[in-house]
Amino acid sequence: MAPSASSSPPTVTGRIAHRWSRVRYRLKQFWLGVGASLNLQDWATVHALLSPAQYALFERMPVDAQDHSLRVLATVQAQGRVGPDLAAAALLHDVGKVAAREQGAYLGLWLRGPMILAEALLPGLLDYLADARPSASVRYALYVQQHHAAIGAQWAQEAGSTPLTCWLIEHHQDKQQSGTAEQCALLARLQAADGAN
Repeated sequence: MAPSASSSPPTVTGRIAHRWSRVRYRLKQFWLGVGASLNLQDWATVHALLSPAQYALFERMPVDAQDHSLRVLATVQAQGRVGPDLAAAALLHDVGKVAAREQGAYLGLWLRGPMILAEALLPGLLDYLADARPSASVRYALYVQQHHAAIGAQWAQEAGSTPLTCWLIEHHQDKQQSGTAEQCALLARLQAADGAN
């Protein structure tokens, strides 16, 4: 949504405060990822909610991403009723990040943290450094970090996910929402849960 004519641009102090809040959030995410693990109940939850092909996608993710996805699901469930499309999107929203690892490009927890901090403090730097050509380079890892939503949506589609699940995955990082009222309502819930975890 475009700002109204009466709204003023954010102040320098406001922009700095916003960036530091993102840094604090990402540091929290990093520390949660360091201690991540899944138990039998977690795996039972995933098995109950995903098709076999979707489950195989979930298994490809590193344990910190799996743990994050389960926390996103739990937060969405705490907000109210969760249909199968939203549940699958919560569990698979970051699966596209696996593309870097599968090319031999390191996109582990120790690299994602600094990348996210760089993105928060120096917007545009990662886009400049990223390289879309699949390789084992850090530059490809940067590309995957920036485009994992589209990659994950494609993989989810190939795994037989519904169009709504794929749409939610593809748009989970969009700053401006565009879609039907149902899509936007579900996307807002997913984004809020992702942002809290």
